[in-house]
Amino acid sequence: MADKKIQKELLKRFCRYVQVETTSDENVKDKCPTTDGQLTLINQIADEIRSLGIKDVKVDANGYLRAFIPGNVPRKKVFGFISHADTSPEVSGKNVKPLIHEKYDGKPIKLAKDIILSPDEYPLLTQYKGKTIITADGKTLLGADDKAGIAEIVTAVSYFLAHPEVKRNSMEIFITPDEEIGQGTDHFPLSSIKAHYLYTVDGDTEGCIESECFNAYSAKLTVKGVSIHPGSGKGKLVNASLLGAQFLSMLPKDEMPETTEGREGFFCPVGITGSIEQCQVSLILRDFDAAGMERRIKMVEDAAEALKKSWPAAVIELEIAHSYSNMKEYVDRDKKCLSYLEAAVEKTGIKPVHKLIRGGTDGSRLSELGHPCPNIFTGGQNFHGKLEWAALPAMERAVQVIINLVCTEIRQ
Repeated sequence: MADKKIQKELLKRFCRYVQVETTSDENVKDKCPTTDGQLTLINQIADEIRSLGIKDVKVDANGYLRAFIPGNVPRKKVFGFISHADTSPEVSGKNVKPLIHEKYDGKPIKLAKDIILSPDEYPLLTQYKGKTIITADGKTLLGADDKAGIAEIVTAVSYFLAHPEVKRNSMEIFITPDEEIGQGTDHFPLSSIKAHYLYTVDGDTEGCIESECFNAYSAKLTVKGVSIHPGSGKGKLVNASLLGAQFLSMLPKDEMPETTEGREGFFCPVGITGSIEQCQVSLILRDFDAAGMERRIKMVEDAAEALKKSWPAAVIELEIAHSYSNMKEYVDRDKKCLSYLEAAVEKTGIKPVHKLIRGGTDGSRLSELGHPCPNIFTGGQNFHGKLEWAALPAMERAVQVIINLVCTEIRQ
């Protein structure tokens, strides 16, 4: 983007956002957002958008921000953009200290003791030699997932308001809470959507478009054992923790995230807690194909049944819940939504690359609910970890893509 003022705004905005702690909490069941920090950031963003001159801005009772930016041409389309305010609970998002590496020299970056971001392991870094990249200090995640997306959306709004001569369609914005714990669309204000075309800004590599994701389910096994003093436990003691471990051992080791890639699905244990008397095992199931997902569900059910037969004195309960579906089926129903995005990327000077999401976004569930919603790159990398980083040139290009979409089919 030629506008240096906008480039500076983007970087400043992003660094400001990541310093607000917004880690979501899957253990909180009685409020949305699940953590107060998310609402703090969302309200700050709402105030910022208002300060740009936008009046139609609202944060609802569940912490969802919606803003509408009218176009300056009559009877045109509305393009909507979604990002999420929370960061993953897998790594701390408290006291994030963004480090700006201007004119990156292409060498390994030591962030903290034993935390080294190296192009040998992450060769994409070499693409940004001599450019600006942003990291955390090795003690926390950075938060590019998805505060880079938020910064890019707000920066596009700022650009339009600073350049009223640019003919544009209307623009709609949604900032959601709790996406990282699978609850980002639980209270989404669906009735408020005016957008004809909707996009999440929540991807990673520059130029990538994502319109296909996993089918996703979660499973929770609860085991109630029988606690007896170990010294006299023969034939009587039923160790719930041991049964939980046995359950996990019955799942194929070559179908875990550590051993799969591409279109391969997986089982992923995400938590095991308990004692002799009670144990709970949580896992997620992922597969791109419906038939593959059915197989995974059956394998989990069969493992639970096998435990019941082997340990009749134990009480074993299995809960399986649907999280989201592969968005491809729904995105394919509206060819314009995707073709507009492809054209917007091409207009920035690069060829769009279609990529599978080995995960999901708010767009996954929204597509299933009747709002096809492919995903736009943000320029972030290594999400959910201390080696997370973002490339400013890629972030700038994401802003360009948003601007190009909003200007779709308008002749200057």
